[in-house]
Amino acid sequence: MRVLPFLRFFFYYLPRIMFHIAGLFRILNRGKRAFRKALEKEGLPDDVVEVLIEEFSPDVDWRELLRRKT
Repeated sequence: MRVLPFLRFFFYYLPRIMFHIAGLFRILNRGKRAFRKALEKEGLPDDVVEVLIEEFSPDVDWRELLRRKT
């Protein structure tokens, strides 16, 4: 039964990995929204809020990162 390890990965480990990745994105987006809300609560102008969000955002260009050779 050489197919069993592949099926175990495909049906057990792959969904777990994908749910963990989705959770990381959810946490990042929640933090970004909370940061924006805190800046707006302080009364900063919208253009300043946008610049600060872009500057401190932990966005990663995944395509560039995956294509880059180490």
